[in-house]
Amino acid sequence: MGLNGALQIGRSAILTSQAAISVAGNNMANAATPGYHRQVASLAPSRPEAIGRNQFVGTGVSLVSVNRAIDFALQSRLRDAISDENAATIDERFLTAVETVQNELSSDDLSSRLSAFFNAFSELANNPLDDAVRTVVLQQGVSVADHVNLIRDEYTTLRNEVDRSLGTSVERVDGLLDEIATINSQIAAAEGGQGGTTGGANSLRDRRDQLIDELSGFLEVTTIDQPNGAVDILVGSIPLVLAGESRGLELRTESGPNGREVTVRVGADGSILDIRSGSIGALVRQRADTIDPAISALDDFAGQLAFEVNRVHSQGQGSSLRTSFTGSIQLDDPTANLGGSYAGLPYSIKNGSFQLHVVDPASGNRSTHQVTVDPQNDSLQDLVDRINVDLGIPDVTASVGPDGQFVLQAATGREIAFSDDTSGALAALGINGFFTGTDATDLAVDQALLDDPALLSTSDDFTPGGNGAALAMVALEDAGVDAFGGRSLREEWQASVNELAVRTSAARTSLESSRLVRSSLEAQSQGVSGVSLDEEAIDLMSLQRQFQAAARFITVIDEAMQVLLSIA
Repeated sequence: MGLNGALQIGRSAILTSQAAISVAGNNMANAATPGYHRQVASLAPSRPEAIGRNQFVGTGVSLVSVNRAIDFALQSRLRDAISDENAATIDERFLTAVETVQNELSSDDLSSRLSAFFNAFSELANNPLDDAVRTVVLQQGVSVADHVNLIRDEYTTLRNEVDRSLGTSVERVDGLLDEIATINSQIAAAEGGQGGTTGGANSLRDRRDQLIDELSGFLEVTTIDQPNGAVDILVGSIPLVLAGESRGLELRTESGPNGREVTVRVGADGSILDIRSGSIGALVRQRADTIDPAISALDDFAGQLAFEVNRVHSQGQGSSLRTSFTGSIQLDDPTANLGGSYAGLPYSIKNGSFQLHVVDPASGNRSTHQVTVDPQNDSLQDLVDRINVDLGIPDVTASVGPDGQFVLQAATGREIAFSDDTSGALAALGINGFFTGTDATDLAVDQALLDDPALLSTSDDFTPGGNGAALAMVALEDAGVDAFGGRSLREEWQASVNELAVRTSAARTSLESSRLVRSSLEAQSQGVSGVSLDEEAIDLMSLQRQFQAAARFITVIDEAMQVLLSIA
């Protein structure tokens, strides 16, 4: 090897050390840059040159590549941890929100209001002729109904918040997918389609990884590296990004059997995504598994509360009686069997009967008529015809109201009362009830009672000052309800509250665990990809010495050449 070859060795050392110094400097400059991965300059000896038989001499050093320091398996685990933590955060947030709305174990919860309501009836049973106590009973009923309405409104607000968050999140994910697809194209172009998993467009790759990390916070993703440097993004087995093309994401809201239903779909073909983790997966899960069931449970509770209270109240009599009744329940088809679905009756009626009493308030005389009810064969119109035609009850006219209600009208100078309803038809049709409404949205105390508290049922046998109906109402607090599998109203509500408390506690534990896992994996990832200023400073000193040595080596070769030239 001649002096020119020696000069090339020095030149390669200077150029390579300069490049390596630049890499170290770039690492130090980006030590605090979010998403930056430490870059490593890979050096290798240049191909040796033969100078004799089986004799070779080195020709210097070359810079093979500048790669990012990254552990792809660790990166994948970290993204899964980010998805799980975000999902646990959403779960804990909305479970706690529902628990806060219920506000149980306080002095202002539904359980306390129910107790006050039934306790007021207990006081009324002791003082059935006290108008002030009647007013207290009605106000306690208003308190229960208003609180149920309030809880329902708060649940609806939470569901609307979920829907807004889903819309915002899906819109952001759609934008991220577009950005990732664009960067895929840029990386493939910059690396000439030969990128593999390392490549050379490190800044673009860092930016893409940062976007994928953000994406994993919304939904769990799988990445597949392609030979040209692009990355395909999948959720389960459904692709969202293929090379430089984003297939998009969209949120659809549709009407279903349980009301509004939301689904997250691929924008390109409408495929439904089964998202299990990330904030989007948790939002969909909380809507379907927490808020919607909470609304349904509250509606069921309110409906059964109204029915059971009305069932007792409809068979009783107040200190004053009414001359007419218009049912609070509107039927879809008054000609359909009461026991079928076409009638639209929200409550079931048993095969039985009720007593209809026509009272002459002037003399106190009353006539009693038994009205049979067969829900499998009778429609509301049949019931009307039975009262008007079959039984021909004098001084009472039955009819179907313009909105499908059951209407009873007494003749002038007559009043109507009921007793001994074994069918539940009176409560199911909303006749002589305490509450109106069928669920938590419209539960309210009958306005007629609020206008005239004397109509509040206390007796069940027409005894002046009787308290049979009031006592039956008190017993209702702990009575089993068939619709709740034999649990009482209070037990049913407490069961739903306790179930939520268990789930909320589990969600808090899951959130703490997921934070620890994510923090641990993040620390491990930083150990691999993060920049240590101390390490970079040491590398910089070594590279500086290498540069200085190469410069000195070139000086020596230059001096040798000058000597040779002077001899010549």
